[in-house]
Amino acid sequence: MGSMSSAPWTVVLGYSHPLAFALAVRDALDIPCVLGIPPVLQPPALAAPGVPADRLPALWQEWWEDTVTLTRQDAPSIPLSPSGPLAPVVEDNRETLHRWSSGHKREVARASNPFTNAPRMRDAVHEHERKTGTRIGGFRLQVTALPVAGELFLPTANLHVMVSLDLLRNRQEYVRRVIAHVTS
Repeated sequence: MGSMSSAPWTVVLGYSHPLAFALAVRDALDIPCVLGIPPVLQPPALAAPGVPADRLPALWQEWWEDTVTLTRQDAPSIPLSPSGPLAPVVEDNRETLHRWSSGHKREVARASNPFTNAPRMRDAVHEHERKTGTRIGGFRLQVTALPVAGELFLPTANLHVMVSLDLLRNRQEYVRRVIAHVTS
């Protein structure tokens, strides 16, 4: 039996320097995260000028939410620095953060390049359709890779998820979770 999909579908994998910066700052300043996002991989050493500790969680959460919203909207330009008291942390460490984040972006590119015998998304979708007899289609899933530990798969909206580098490296599990998400 051939392919059943008639509706177009796309899974777009990207990487966000602004989200990576926010997570690195979160970990450098030891800001508690209620979102369940694990710590960053190989955290960069950052200089942290005096930021009011009591306001850190709220300031960081606001920065994170704004950046996630702009990422989901495919905004053409997302600020690398937050406004307010957290801005100097990013500005004083911009070169370190950029070098650290760029290294992880290259890892995402390597992990997302399907290699021999790695499950391809299109093949997995077609196999799911063949097994279930139901068509998957008519979606554009935006996936944002994060440089965090563990196998994170975090939906932020119906058609946007954040995944960890570790999950991308486990191609079979990554593909399985994407299909489960778009078929749920």
